[in-house]
Amino acid sequence: MYVRGGCVAGDILLCKGSAVHWILQEGFLSENGWDALIATLERFGIACSVHAVVPKTGELLPAPVIAHANVMCIGSYSMRHVAAKHGWVPGVFDLYAQDFEQQRAHWGGHMLNAGAVVSSVREARFSGERMFVRPVHDSKYFAGRVFDADAFSAWQHAVCAAAPNRAGSLAPDTLIQLSRPVAIYAEYRFWVVGGEIVTQSLYKRGSQVIYASDVDERLTQFVAARIGEWSPHETFVIDACDCAEGMKIVEINTLNSSGFYAADVQRLVLALEQRYSAG
Repeated sequence: MYVRGGCVAGDILLCKGSAVHWILQEGFLSENGWDALIATLERFGIACSVHAVVPKTGELLPAPVIAHANVMCIGSYSMRHVAAKHGWVPGVFDLYAQDFEQQRAHWGGHMLNAGAVVSSVREARFSGERMFVRPVHDSKYFAGRVFDADAFSAWQHAVCAAAPNRAGSLAPDTLIQLSRPVAIYAEYRFWVVGGEIVTQSLYKRGSQVIYASDVDERLTQFVAARIGEWSPHETFVIDACDCAEGMKIVEINTLNSSGFYAADVQRLVLALEQRYSAG
């Protein structure tokens, strides 16, 4: 049986002081992020359990036994299915409906890929020497990346040659966005709870992965202004960058399925507890 920091796989750590039960996916987070999360839950006596998650369906192994529906899930995006099945609140802060086109409609030129072309994988047409490609929805079907023409052609052929209309998987009809690459100087992540930024982290400078809590205040103000204009959810993660075209929004992500980088995990957990504890 997997045991870590007092949270036992399949068993509930019964603690006073919190109405929220946290369900954590075994092995989902980086070691540093996982340790900080477990330490915070223990420090404040917050109930949690650790489970394996079945890919695509999100089913939990072993099945949790919880006497209420006030549950927070941390793990793969597929956990939204089991959260919806059990009626857990908040469960998973699902962003699937708030796809790239919705974001572009509200944030327009503030988006890094505002000029992207949206197409199915099957009908996508490559232009130029290199293009950035990612899913339109927050589906986690594949990670956005830069392709050259040959690599994209091979990838497109492989997707279209596979079984069509595979539920919950990358398929020929999956919508993607294609845009020209932009030189990015630094990338940052911001965690938003109840419409407010509660913590942030640098996660990349140029091509080098760097996790640091020291974030350029200009970026914080830029993101605060954008979520003041429109937010896809009251609680989510938003990535922004400083690039050759100025400050831009890179993408949004489901908070439940996002790594912590150098975020203040304790501050984040307590903000979520305060916002979503029942009663």
